[in-house]
Amino acid sequence: MEEGLEGLESLARDIVSRKSGKIIAVNREVSGEPEPGPSVADAGLPQDVVEALARRGIDRLYRFQWEALQKIREGKDVVIVAGTGTGKTEAFLLPVIAKEGSALLLYPTKALARDQAKRLSQILGYTRARYAVLDGDTAPAERRSIYEDPPNIIISNPDFVHMALAMSREFRELMSRIDAVVLDEMHVYQGVFGSHVKWIIYRLLQEAGDLQLIGSGATIGNPEDIGPKLFNKPYVEVVRGPPRRRGQALHAFVSYGNLSRWSFAAYLIASLVKSGLKVLGFTDSQQMTELVARIAKKEYGVDVGVHRAGLPAEHRRSVERRFSEGSLSAVVATSTLELGIDIGDLDAVVMASLPKSYTSYVQRAGRAGRRGRPGLVLTLMGDDPIEAYYSSRPSEFFGRAPDPAYIEPSNPEVAAVHLAAMLLQRGAIRVSTLPDEFKSVVERLVREGLARRRSDALLVNYRAAANYVQSRSLRSAGPMVKIVSGAKVIGEREMPMALYDLHPGAVYYHAGRPYISTLLDLNSMRAQVSELPQSVSFYTKPLYNIDILEVDIEDERSYGPVAAAYGRVHVKVSTTGYVVKDEFSGTTISEVTYDVPISWDYWTKGVLLRYPLMDFDTVEESLSAYHALEHVLISAARPVVGASDTDLSGVSYPTGHIVIYDSHVGGNGASRLAYERLLRVQEIAKSIVSSCTCQDGCPRCVYSPYCGNNNRFLSRHGALRVLEGLRGAEKPKALDIDAIKGESTKAA
Repeated sequence: MEEGLEGLESLARDIVSRKSGKIIAVNREVSGEPEPGPSVADAGLPQDVVEALARRGIDRLYRFQWEALQKIREGKDVVIVAGTGTGKTEAFLLPVIAKEGSALLLYPTKALARDQAKRLSQILGYTRARYAVLDGDTAPAERRSIYEDPPNIIISNPDFVHMALAMSREFRELMSRIDAVVLDEMHVYQGVFGSHVKWIIYRLLQEAGDLQLIGSGATIGNPEDIGPKLFNKPYVEVVRGPPRRRGQALHAFVSYGNLSRWSFAAYLIASLVKSGLKVLGFTDSQQMTELVARIAKKEYGVDVGVHRAGLPAEHRRSVERRFSEGSLSAVVATSTLELGIDIGDLDAVVMASLPKSYTSYVQRAGRAGRRGRPGLVLTLMGDDPIEAYYSSRPSEFFGRAPDPAYIEPSNPEVAAVHLAAMLLQRGAIRVSTLPDEFKSVVERLVREGLARRRSDALLVNYRAAANYVQSRSLRSAGPMVKIVSGAKVIGEREMPMALYDLHPGAVYYHAGRPYISTLLDLNSMRAQVSELPQSVSFYTKPLYNIDILEVDIEDERSYGPVAAAYGRVHVKVSTTGYVVKDEFSGTTISEVTYDVPISWDYWTKGVLLRYPLMDFDTVEESLSAYHALEHVLISAARPVVGASDTDLSGVSYPTGHIVIYDSHVGGNGASRLAYERLLRVQEIAKSIVSSCTCQDGCPRCVYSPYCGNNNRFLSRHGALRVLEGLRGAEKPKALDIDAIKGESTKAA
């Protein structure tokens, strides 16, 4: 196997060097078997389960599986944290089979639930336990059979459970009889999606009384904290298995030279395919996923599939099937293929950028390797502050602990959806019995005609509430913009991201085809697009301003001389134009400014900071310093809280005020963690700006690809001066919120 790792490294170095790239760090991952536990025969399992395991060659449990088995048998709420391929599925499945009663197994998506059902059948199919998949694709006759004669184990997904609880009396009766709920791939349930799932669990508890709740995930840094929040329970038991999968892999950080990262990623994928490897590429952007696949086909003649949200389900299933069968040797995806959907054996993973969530990195890297052979994981590192930080500290990256998970239970958009859904479940609810998060949106539901209130009773307006619930997605909190080509709806995009991706003049890629947005109508929430020729060789980036309209503080504290607060923030986004960039090199071709900006406002959660003033000579120097500091604080916050590129946004002012807010409507929980961990965020930010060797700002320290004014007015030295000045600064001044309301002098 060691020779295999050496061979992969030699191949990688050869391919990378051909385009003047360079491998800047290598990590060899070698993980053995988890610590053994008792034999299967001595674990007190039913004989049919023992025989089913024997068929799979399993005659001994791992220690963490035995610990989970014992705790679940005792009826405790449990979270199991163990690496990919270490046997965590058996850790929750065996006790669920062995105990009397029935269980609901939830997977994040319908496709994953059905895929995992096939794997679970390798054990369940040889035991007396009966199981069934119940989701939107379950045939009516099979659904009736499940309701009339329920199996021991029901396999489903949160989307189906959410709607079925609201709309189906038979499903509610079925749920009233279950004893346990299992959330597999629990690390996925964070941010807005996690907030939705918390309230689905709450609604399940209303139907079933009490339930035993079990979670299982590969990378959760704070299971003791996120478990109770998701489960609506005061405490959970945590069982920890080995953090890494069994097997070997070669991880390499790659510098991509003079090409754009998207061109180099396409080149790597194509070259590995031509070397006989099966390759999965990742980006963190829907549009860059399309762009990488397009370049690989156009420049290097390799057919690369695209797998991302927003594409029709049949398209994604076709890509999965072709990739699994081997008729397609490469796919570029967003996080949609991070999880365990069966795509067959895989040789290599190429990440076009370092995922800002370490959890995502581990999940993506864990897909490489097959039949006992080592996997190859190549990650492009370039013009990004965190990539620069870890490029010089690779051992710190590869030795990182798992990211903390976060949710925002008080997101009013999410709470309104689930209060309306619970009204559909119950018909009427006493307001005094509701959790505070639901109480806060009662009047909103009444005002919008979804409910009627009579004293303490809240009564459902069935048709209006049903339409409202059915129009909302569990993956979003904001309204969705329909993307229309001709008379056909080809996709949708959540606000406010639609402002950045579908503004007039924006190049939008969909299913491998380039389109140009000709109209974005925020009244009807529709974007009109027209198809461009395949020969188009440019892409676009938006220019925009951010204004803070109102602030509602929930908590205040100080970090030395820095005044800080957390609370609700009313944000206005105004897209003012866009820049056109060359597809191959990434250089700017032109810049377009609108006569009238396109604006939209929303409430979210955010951190308000006031840094000491450093007596800069001019307003421009002050503006450049705090603008740069805002950028680097957001960059530094991402690895500290495990946030993705699009979870946090910000705005800064020459007065020393900086606002860092959740990018999702209503909040996603990331800024709350940044608020609580600001000292660590500042520590990393200082390392970034102090170690960079640029003149006064570059993409490796304070530039941001998401900057609304195209990285104007940035000073690395100014940001460093502010951070270094914190040690001797006076006590913090009052936040002075009025100084940041209304029109800002710049946005990022």
